[in-house]
Amino acid sequence: MTATVEAPIEAPEIDYDPFAMESLEDPHRFDGEAREVAPVVHVKKYGYYAITRFAEIQKALRDWRTFSSTDRPFYAPSPFRPRTLILEDPPEHTASKNAVLSVFSKENLAAFEVHFRAEAERILDELLADGPVEVDGFQDIAARYVLKVFPDVLGLPEEGRELLLKFGDGVFNTFGPPSDFQAAKLARASEAQEWVENNTAREVQAEGGIGWQLYAMADEGKISEHTAQQILKSIFAAGFDTTTASIASMMRAFGDNPGEWEKLVADPGLVENAWEEAIRYYPASRYGGRWANKETVLGGVRIPEGAKILTMWLGAGRDPRQYTNPDEFHVDRDLKGGHLSFGFGIHTCAGNLVARLEARTLLRAMVERIATIELVGEPRQAVNYQAFGHEYVPVRLTPKA
Repeated sequence: MTATVEAPIEAPEIDYDPFAMESLEDPHRFDGEAREVAPVVHVKKYGYYAITRFAEIQKALRDWRTFSSTDRPFYAPSPFRPRTLILEDPPEHTASKNAVLSVFSKENLAAFEVHFRAEAERILDELLADGPVEVDGFQDIAARYVLKVFPDVLGLPEEGRELLLKFGDGVFNTFGPPSDFQAAKLARASEAQEWVENNTAREVQAEGGIGWQLYAMADEGKISEHTAQQILKSIFAAGFDTTTASIASMMRAFGDNPGEWEKLVADPGLVENAWEEAIRYYPASRYGGRWANKETVLGGVRIPEGAKILTMWLGAGRDPRQYTNPDEFHVDRDLKGGHLSFGFGIHTCAGNLVARLEARTLLRAMVERIATIELVGEPRQAVNYQAFGHEYVPVRLTPKA
């Protein structure tokens, strides 16, 4: 007896506006509500499709030939967002990603780790020198650490590093509808954009630094000089704002769940898993983008040829079909099925190895030194079209005896 195959349905239309201020201020609620409508929905106001659930996003990202990265909703050329890597498919993407993976080699990562650990320990020892201390987990820990260690390995000057967070904020507000909100964000980032342009030029790269290595590849004919600069600019775009936001969000997760910090301190072997759980719980990027270069069916829903699509990472991170009690934070959660917070497939974030190394190194140093983490005020979430994070996390850190 032949099994009946159900005909695909049309994507349900939803009135949800992902870019309304209420959605930006509470994306877990609103993206979660969209996820429960269907695995693929049609966002009526803007005419794009959204893939909302874990399994369907993962399936789409495996099939880059159907779900191409070369276009997406709201894309327009921007000095804040280079096309390299993000808006490429093979073979161009393969060459660009190989260049990034080359500068993030095991040898380079080993050298980075030594520096990352030394700076993490120095910062924490200074903060905890006089006993229990109240700090802002965003500014005093996440930003202070990330704006020190990663610019150091990039060979950037000390002056102007704070502009990298403004640049990242601008980058992650480019993919969205034109609005007064977007215009204000990009205007705020304009000074940072000029600093980034100046510091990605060949002539200012410190010998041996990542930028220097990329331009050396151009000299060897592996990539073009233009691609070298665009890759370096992409690293600037994604390497600071999201990592800082992720670490600050992790601080909030522990502040809200002090028992999980106690569990981690009792079993430091959970550090790696705890970090992965933190970025599942609070992904630094709310969505990605694709377009369908042929008609296809996903999760029983028809997606027409030419459809522009958002892949909703943040909502998928709390998909109850994938995770038990997804709105809870557990450092010992079974994450064998992974998460989508760095993307998936060939377009998995090329800098994920560095981001993971930065965060885990800091978290290990924290576990070695801090007995308790307690919230002492109301955290403040940052508001951004695409990025997700916290810009203020007031916590009290009590050092180990």
